Amino acid sequence: MILKNMAKDYSKTKMIMRAIGIPLIIIGIILSIYGWTNFGTSSFEDSSTYAMYFMLGSAMAVIGFILTYLSVFRHVANFYATEASPAIKTASHALGSGLKESGVIGSTEQKEVVKVKCRHCGYLESEDAEFCSKCGQKV
Repeated sequence: MILKNMAKDYSKTKMIMRAIGIPLIIIGIILSIYGWTNFGTSSFEDSSTYAMYFMLGSAMAVIGFILTYLSVFRHVANFYATEASPAIKTASHALGSGLKESGVIGSTEQKEVVKVKCRHCGYLESEDAEFCSKCGQKV
């Protein structure tokens, strides 16, 4: 019961944060553009007014972005934890395994290959072979 109430409160809070944040972003961007484009086009007094519009608009836009980000952050983090992270882990593991099998990555040291000469035909056979692969005789 307490968790349901907390979830409802959180849902209301995030809706309020979005309802305030998005208009703040829009109004802030408009004020910033208006102040930026008119700054320096007229007298000093007017320029300081346009500079104030720019700073006020920038602050409003930043506050709006923060509010909107905070209202969306939990959903993005939840999506990453439940959906994206396991998929990324599986894909990177498969890619790493494929690269190791192909020899692109892994140890750069070459294993020393020891060959044994067959007593019957002279063929160079691997050290662990019991029979010559050319003549079939015991090595």
